[in-house]
Amino acid sequence: MKRFDLIIIGAAGVIALVLFALLRPALGGAACAVVYVNDAEYARLPLDAPTVFTVEQENGKVNVIEIRDGGVLMASSSCRNQLCVQQGHLTTEKAQSAALANWIICLPNGVSIELKEGTP
Repeated sequence: MKRFDLIIIGAAGVIALVLFALLRPALGGAACAVVYVNDAEYARLPLDAPTVFTVEQENGKVNVIEIRDGGVLMASSSCRNQLCVQQGHLTTEKAQSAALANWIICLPNGVSIELKEGTP
């Protein structure tokens, strides 16, 4: 390798480190769970503090959402099929391989949770 090649490789490495440092907060920032009821945003819940959040609707529809361990889960639901509860604990790491990616959906009750990166 010539000296010029080493300078180019070093400069590319420095540029990569600077870009990584600048973009890291945007890529790995605090995540939040956005709760929707009938397709309208209902609440934003930060994932950095344990929380139990209840969505109560008319006709006895109730969904209990739990934030813990940097993720979100549907702790309980009044729907009959309980598929939303069976989706389990969703984190940003698990979202890449989860069946519904970054969503937990309770179709009978019209409640959905989207896991989003960024500030709540």
